[in-house]
Amino acid sequence: MEGFFRTFSGFRPQDLLDIALLTLIFYRLLIFIKGTRTIPILMGLTVLLATYAMSNWMSLDAIGWLLENLFSSVVVILVVLFQSDIRNALARVGMTTMFKDQMGSEKSDLIAEVAMSAFTLARRRIGATIVMENETGLRNFIERGRAVNAQPTTELLESIFHTSSPLHDGAVIINRQGQLAAARCILPLTSNIVSSSFMGTRHRSAIGITEETDAVAVVVSEERGVVSLAYRGKLEKNMDESELRRRINQILLGKTAEEHDHTEAPAHTASA
Repeated sequence: MEGFFRTFSGFRPQDLLDIALLTLIFYRLLIFIKGTRTIPILMGLTVLLATYAMSNWMSLDAIGWLLENLFSSVVVILVVLFQSDIRNALARVGMTTMFKDQMGSEKSDLIAEVAMSAFTLARRRIGATIVMENETGLRNFIERGRAVNAQPTTELLESIFHTSSPLHDGAVIINRQGQLAAARCILPLTSNIVSSSFMGTRHRSAIGITEETDAVAVVVSEERGVVSLAYRGKLEKNMDESELRRRINQILLGKTAEEHDHTEAPAHTASA
């Protein structure tokens, strides 16, 4: 017991703040790399570390020498492997601290555009899957699709998902910066048994991506002309435009239904 008190006798309030900040940094780092190619690379490095420890324990001198020389340059290796991720992370930190309110306002406009586009596609019986990135990175899925990097508009989405377009298969992904990053993205299908015959591949893939990440997926059914929303592995069917817009605002911006209605009310009154 004396040893316990001796250990924490020099503990200062600053140390508590230090631990809290370090915990927050690691948490945000894990959120950032989830869903990206960083996870497999880190798993590979973990395997190498485990092999190095085993080589020391079993006196495997050749393997130990090789891995020891490899780890001596680990900082350079990490910078080379993660240069794009480091650059994006630093840019995102700057955007978060300097333009948070502006990005929130722009994202609200983007959500309205996506909702309007979804129902325009539904009226024309054009099937679509629109995935909106949230906290979890979707770079792995973006890199497997066809890069677009354009402002998402109804006209662009209609041209992408029209059956004559070579990009109409798969989903489009809108990143956190509000850009339509890629089209023809292949999403994971849900592993849960979906009994409803109403759900096709689009709905199953929308549920699948929201089971693995915290993204929001909007699904337009070409057969029924209805719009559904998938989030956290759950599908909300047959939504109307205002309901869809309100739900996406709740998820991505943390707005309650009352806040959203209050925000929209002046514009509605003005248009009337």
